[in-house]
Amino acid sequence: MVRFVQTSDWQVGMKGGGLGDAASIVREARVKSIHNVLKAAQEHDADFALLCGDIFEHNMVGQEDVRAVVAIFNQYPDVPLYLLPGNHDILGADCIYNREIFQRIGHLTIIRTGDPVEVPGATLHPCPILSKFATHDLTTAIPTVHETDGIHIGVAHGSLTGEFPGWEDTTLPIDPSCIDRTGIDYLALGHWHGYRAYKDNRIAYSGTHEQTKYDEDGAGQCLLVRIDEKGDTPKIESVSTGQLSWASSEFEMRDSTSLDELKSYLESVKETDMVRLEFRGELPLECKEELDNTLEFQATLHKNFRAKTESLDVIAPAQLDERIELGDATLDQTAKELNQLLTDETDPKQRKIIAEALTHLLRFGKDVQV
Repeated sequence: MVRFVQTSDWQVGMKGGGLGDAASIVREARVKSIHNVLKAAQEHDADFALLCGDIFEHNMVGQEDVRAVVAIFNQYPDVPLYLLPGNHDILGADCIYNREIFQRIGHLTIIRTGDPVEVPGATLHPCPILSKFATHDLTTAIPTVHETDGIHIGVAHGSLTGEFPGWEDTTLPIDPSCIDRTGIDYLALGHWHGYRAYKDNRIAYSGTHEQTKYDEDGAGQCLLVRIDEKGDTPKIESVSTGQLSWASSEFEMRDSTSLDELKSYLESVKETDMVRLEFRGELPLECKEELDNTLEFQATLHKNFRAKTESLDVIAPAQLDERIELGDATLDQTAKELNQLLTDETDPKQRKIIAEALTHLLRFGKDVQV
């Protein structure tokens, strides 16, 4: 029997450019969550941890990030680590794992060739990547083990072909039929960031240990894999490792009732770390201030809060003569002219600017009245 933890795609050192202000939060969480992976191996009495590539974002990651990861590895000396580089931390002359610091970790094995690796309870059959642009199936190098005793586990990094639409690449293809062809008991994969299993749990992606962005499905865990004996169906348990919680939603605004719906949603995600909202539709001008105030307060409740209002159209009252009286002739006239501009303008970007001006004017007018 063999029991091991499978993980991949930590991508430590990633910039997270598309995350804006949240990038530093995500980068920090990705390092801290490594503890959760190795603790899972300890707590579930795993024989080893299998790292299936892209542990670092690239081979030029700074030494500070490298030291942070090695420091965590050193806190779990009782967890044997077997690491197959992926397409980000690819093998080669400049491979990050050539650095001296990795050679001093006694319980870490960097897998550099396709030679079988004997591990506690099983034999690994690695499929190392030597080119990011490989178009041939690297699992063809796995030998046939139908008649060979013991549990056999393939380890690869790439795209499983024909099974997961949208997850395929023109490079690094992996044919799922390798399970039947070779007779291995399990194929551990890295490359895609969400957990997926196929062929009665005989092939699986662990996904990344910490979610990277809002639209990643099945991220934020490692896998605990158990195979009782050769030929048995692998048992896979997903173990949560992510520190950050994420929520994303779109709101079609109509009238003041839409604000009530928004507030109900925000109450439901008040404990969520990362929140992204996108607004569409039309919102009456008189509701704009309340929306702004609601969003401003929400930004103080989450580690990161993003609200996209570019597609939201703020509409002026139907009757231009029915205005909020601001108690000042100049302010009243300015409000009337801005309302007229908002009614006449067709460019969404210009309408947004005018609506913002009107919102600020009304706020200013209320302060004057007070």
